[in-house]
This record gives sequence, structure tokens and C-alpha cells, in this order.
Amino acid sequence: MALFTDYAVITIDDLLEFETSLVQVSSTHGIDVDTKINLATSAISDKLMLWLLNIGASDPQFINRRQLGLSTVVVTPPLQRWLCFESLSRFFAEAYNVQLNTRYQGKWTEYQKEAKNAADLSFMAGLGIVMAALPKAAEPLVSVQSGNSPAQQIFVQTAWVDVHGAEGALSDANGQKLPADSSIAVAMAEGALDAPAAAAGWNVYCGAQPSGLTRQNSSPLAIGSTWQLSPSGLVAGAAPIDGQKPSFYVALSRQILRG
Repeated sequence: MALFTDYAVITIDDLLEFETSLVQVSSTHGIDVDTKINLATSAISDKLMLWLLNIGASDPQFINRRQLGLSTVVVTPPLQRWLCFESLSRFFAEAYNVQLNTRYQGKWTEYQKEAKNAADLSFMAGLGIVMAALPKAAEPLVSVQSGNSPAQQIFVQTAWVDVHGAEGALSDANGQKLPADSSIAVAMAEGALDAPAAAAGWNVYCGAQPSGLTRQNSSPLAIGSTWQLSPSGLVAGAAPIDGQKPSFYVALSRQILRG
């Protein structure tokens, strides 16, 4: 699972799973979907931070919460839906205000209700928290070099890992079209100086398609090192872990929720 502070934790593709008309409405009425996602994320961020501070010692990281912010909060499925529904609610609120179309008003109201239900469920289930955060890696640095690989298309993603084998969210993919007799070298864009404090190494995932990439290293690569494509080509390694799982959950009371 992604962390709340990872970049692009919610995208238009996530919203399209709930609202297929989004692109058409956005294009017709000039509504910037990313702006609505950012506004929704900011509003939910403020609520989460306030609620975490209000519960005090019930949050095991309370002493450091102001310093940590939401960097250790995991985007669980209920929280992801809340972000999506809040974004859609704001989107259709603007669509209605521009057109005064009752159809858009209906969608605005519907997604407001869905956002509230998702928020309630998020807090009843508890906010997922990790003890040591592994942020989403930046898009990896991929350099094309001479080698013996055939002409091919290759996609590369990377992720930070800690000493216990936990893995952060995958980076965005870096796609390359390789000519014949070539190879690639891959490095983390953050390098060694900007690696997360909890990171003990990193994993590299490659494949011929943007999805379904598999891990190419048998053990975590050293921070600051470079991975080189083997002369024998890609291996069918393990699938990504899909981000960190919560170390514990923090539940908030209904009294705090009403506030």
C-alpha cells in the first residue's frame, strides 16, 4: 500500500474506476481533475492530522506526530476510496456550479455521501500506520549502454526496502526502447544521500510491458549501487509486494469524528 505522503497517491485513473464520464465532463467544461484531487487530498490531510493529534497517546507515534506529519499513514482501501470520492464530489460540485445541471448536482450529492461513508469506515477500521516509512521511489535513472541484448522494449520500476524485507510503493515506470546489441544500467534517482532513513537497499523490477514487471535481483541491492541487465536477459522473479502493510491501526472515536 502507498503512504499518504507518496506522490500521485490518487490519479485520474483511480477516479475513472468510479466515474467513466470524468474525461468527457472535464474536457467539455474545462475542469482540471488534478486540481480537485489536490484540494481533496489537502482537506483530508488536515482532518487526519487534527484527529491524530486529538487522540494523543492512543497514537504510538504521538510524541513525534507533528514532526512525522502523515508520512507514516498508509493509504488503506477505505482511505483510498475516501480520497477518490472526495475528489469526485469536488469535481461535480464545480461542474454543477458551471452548468447548473441537475444531473451534476445529483452526482455531487452522491459522492458527498460516499465520501462520508468512506471516512466513517476508515476510522472505524482504524488508520493504518507504519513504524518506519519507505516513501515511493522516484522514477529510476536508466542508461542505455552497449551489450548483447536484442532489440526490445523494456520498462523499469524500483522500490526501497528495509532490513525486514518491507518494500515501499513502486516508482513510476521508466520505459526504454533498446536497439540491438545493447544493455541497460539502473540506479535510484535519489542516490545514496537522499535515501529514506528506513531504507536498507532497493529492488529493481523489469518487463517488456508496463504492467506485470518482476524482480530482477535475488537480494536487495546496496544503496548507491547500480544494477546492470544480465547478458542472459530478464528473469521471471517475484512480483512486487505492492507497498508497505500497516504495522498497527489507530482507531478514532465517534466523538472525535463528529468534531
